[in-house]
Amino acid sequence: MRLIGLAVILSLILVPLAAEGQEAGKVSRIGLLGYSAGWEPFRQALRDLGYAEGRNIAIEHRLTEGRQERLHEHAAELVRLKVDVLVTAGTPPTQAAMRATTTIPIVMVSTGDPLRTALVASLAHPGGNVTGNTILGAELAGKRLQLLKNILPNFSGGLLVEPGKCIPDNPPR
Repeated sequence: MRLIGLAVILSLILVPLAAEGQEAGKVSRIGLLGYSAGWEPFRQALRDLGYAEGRNIAIEHRLTEGRQERLHEHAAELVRLKVDVLVTAGTPPTQAAMRATTTIPIVMVSTGDPLRTALVASLAHPGGNVTGNTILGAELAGKRLQLLKNILPNFSGGLLVEPGKCIPDNPPR
């Protein structure tokens, strides 16, 4: 479901690209950067929105195959390919893309806390060239607990997760 939302965000980025006086038949290029090959729902969502690879978009994907040290190399390669937008899955790929470019739009998905990891300046006004979604954020924790309490008023159990122990999104120091 998150990838479908991401496809909607991308469509909002790609439509203006197509309308900026580009020559007829110009193909917008999307660069995908992440750890695994789980991009098929994203591609299907783009097809559902009328985008077709080879017709009006080209997708360049670079996977690290479990080797994080390849992120910077792959991000730089996608920038050299002059993609119109970079889509990143996870915090380290987003950080690598941010180091590779300050001008190409970056759409992040499945990141940790974007404030703590310095991906954005604020949730209301991310700034820079990064946008997207996140499922974590300290300022949302209270709202999530209130929502859970509203949905399950008699629930008395709980789970405490120690940040940094289960989510590999600690910023580099």
